[in-house]
Amino acid sequence: MMPGSWGLRGKTRAIAEAEYYYEGDELKAKLAEIEADGDPIQTELNVLAEKLKAGEMTFPEYEKECANAKSEPYVNVLDMGIDPENVANGYFELDYNDLFVKMLTEHGIVGKSDEEIVNVWFNRICRTIVAQETADLDYGLQEATPNYFVDDVEYVRRDIGKDEVSSTDE
Repeated sequence: MMPGSWGLRGKTRAIAEAEYYYEGDELKAKLAEIEADGDPIQTELNVLAEKLKAGEMTFPEYEKECANAKSEPYVNVLDMGIDPENVANGYFELDYNDLFVKMLTEHGIVGKSDEEIVNVWFNRICRTIVAQETADLDYGLQEATPNYFVDDVEYVRRDIGKDEVSSTDE
């Protein structure tokens, strides 16, 4: 180590030592470890952030690797396409980790392969969206429309098809 760093302490000294003894990827790894105060998960996250900054990985790859480092389930939509000849047909390309598949199986979703398990989950999500969309179509009928002749009376259309009158004078 250089004489100028002899009086340094703590993190500053550790960084100076790392810069003296290491270079390249080893230096990056050592600096990430120093910045993380020895926490292995934070060290890995720091290394991943450096790789992202250096352009060594894409953002979706970074997100997935961060989830893996934290031992968290991960799923992401990488791509979505539409058939130009029939816009009702299309596809989604999903990226996921093993922990996501494990979480799905722990919640009762089964299949013969990881892909089938994720496909079953995705189909359930799609069905839920369709069910919510159907419920939302009826929602507008429940909103009040003002009576333009009397300011304090509103007619409300309910699901049962009967009109109700409410008054603000009560």
